[in-house]
Amino acid sequence: MKLKIHPLFVALCIYFVFTGRALLLAGYTVAVIAHEAAHSRAAAWRGYSLGTITLMPYGGVIAGGERYSAADSVIIALAAPIFNGAVAICTVALWWLMPECYAYTRDVCVANAGMCLLNLLPVYPLDGYRVVFALCKNKERAVRIMRIAGGAAGVIFAALGAATVIYEFNPTLVLFGFFLIYGAAFEVRDAMMMHLASNNIFCKNFRTGVEKRRFAISEDAPLSAIVRQLRRDCMTDFSIVGSSGEELYVLDEDDVGALCAECELSQSVGSAVKRVYGDITDSENALSV
Repeated sequence: MKLKIHPLFVALCIYFVFTGRALLLAGYTVAVIAHEAAHSRAAAWRGYSLGTITLMPYGGVIAGGERYSAADSVIIALAAPIFNGAVAICTVALWWLMPECYAYTRDVCVANAGMCLLNLLPVYPLDGYRVVFALCKNKERAVRIMRIAGGAAGVIFAALGAATVIYEFNPTLVLFGFFLIYGAAFEVRDAMMMHLASNNIFCKNFRTGVEKRRFAISEDAPLSAIVRQLRRDCMTDFSIVGSSGEELYVLDEDDVGALCAECELSQSVGSAVKRVYGDITDSENALSV
């Protein structure tokens, strides 16, 4: 997981430091990084890889491709706001045990609570949108409605941010509002996740030598369980076994890549093989054994 900092974020940091709100800035920065890291860990658990995190003045952005199942999308999208919410709750609980730490941890609590609540809004392109999009049958209509809702929410946030100039100007609200308006006007095609079928774990450096490994795994296991065993410094074969432990066939990394390219990573190995290779009991379609 790589981290990049946008020049506008640096400008925002300078503004907050000179206005005496460095602690608030630190709280929000930690909350944003923790938010995106939670997405990353959940994606890795489901067999996906995330792109580079970029710190922007309105929050964090993480990019990649968009090929994943509805269940994976919901889990990965909700992981980050749930984590932020848990941090906020734990911080409040800490105040009961150590009231003297309130002054130092208040901004952390506010930042994480804000990240949790904002990202659960079902507006494009926040995490709440991804959950609704994954669960809706009429996805085209859902996107259209949530983009309109995102534009409306953007106007509200921008107006609220402009209103803060009366007492203590908060530019992040204005920038966040414009981010939502931009997302509503111009569909954001940078998605969250990059499917591991296109990852460099399939590229080996044979000049330095690679280890040869073999794993036994059930045909009922998801494809993601196989992908998690792949390493760039190893060539790995997989003995696919039945319910009684008998070997059914062997998949090499080329086979795994073909399965990942055609099937969702949540699909079982057995059903994925049938989908891509057909009946493997047929001698013409049989994989190596």
